[in-house]
Parts: sequence; structure tokens; C-alpha cells
Amino acid sequence: MMRSFAIASTWKRFVHRSLLMRGNAATVSPSFSTCRRRAFSGKSHDYREVLRYGLSDINLDDAIVLFSEMVKSRPFPSIIEFNKLLSAIAKMNKFDVVISLGEQMEMLGITHSLYTYNILINCFCRRSQLSLALATLGKMMKLGYEPSIVTLSSLLNGYCHSKRISDAVALVDQMVEMGYQPSFSFRSSGFS
Repeated sequence: MMRSFAIASTWKRFVHRSLLMRGNAATVSPSFSTCRRRAFSGKSHDYREVLRYGLSDINLDDAIVLFSEMVKSRPFPSIIEFNKLLSAIAKMNKFDVVISLGEQMEMLGITHSLYTYNILINCFCRRSQLSLALATLGKMMKLGYEPSIVTLSSLLNGYCHSKRISDAVALVDQMVEMGYQPSFSFRSSGFS
């Protein structure tokens, strides 16, 4: 019970801080408490049922409530179920939320998988936080996970997005050495 309160209050502080930066923090408390009370848009679903039927139409508030329900359950759901939720939130382009939930999972002792690390690395790269993506890669490798083509592609996109072309070329060379065959698609983005 104490953990769920801590997660809810942590999320509330995170949302409050995010909205405060945007200048509309006054709207945090009512919408957040409404979100918690309504539990998946007024439907009383078990988190397993929500995950089973898919997350394609879930909104951010419901995703946060779902995460809260998942971390309250014992035993914890499998990492595959957490990854489904993190992927759905990432598809909403809410990368900061995914990163925050990943950190909460770690604090609760929920072990990340290669897929989880790939999601987090991709989110860091999409937020132009390449140093944190590389730190996550280092941690992942220390834990014995080898980077997959998904990991390397995320980093490659991150390098290109950050205009670190020489690093991107070096990564492509490493990928070839590792036996991967990178495929490229060039888009005009103002480079001369």
C-alpha cells in the first residue's frame, strides 16, 4: 500500500513539475485525482485484461493508472507486460514518462530485459539525451546484455539527430564488424 502511494505521489510530482514548466500547473491536481479515481475510463478491468486486449487505444492517464496497478500486484507482472506498456507510451511520444516509469521499475526491483533497455535507449535518443542513452548502453552491457540491431539503430538515429555524423559513421563501421548489414534511407534535412 505504501509503495502504491509513493508511486502515485511521485507521478503527481512529476506531472506537476512538467506542467509547471509549461505554465499550467493549476490543472494538475483535479485531473490527476480524476484519472486515479476513474480507473481506465470508468471500466473496472484487471490490468491483465487490459494488456490482453491490447494497448493501441489507451491514453496516457489510463496508462499511468495501469502502471500503478501493475506495480501494486504481487507477484509483479512479467517484464514482457511492462514492456508492452512502455512501448505503448513511447508510441505516444511521451519519452520522459517512459524514462520515469523505467526508473521507478528499477527502484522497485523489477529487472529490465534487453527489450526494456532498447525502449529506454530509444527514448533517450529521441529526447536528444545521447549521453544518457550511452550510459544506459554501458549499464546494459555490464549486466551481460549484448546490443541488438534495435539498440544500435536507435543509437545511430540519435547520433544523426544530434548531427554527430562522424560518430554515426563509426557506429556503422562497428555494426558491419559485428556482422550487421545496416540499411539506409536518406532524407533531406538541411545538410549540405
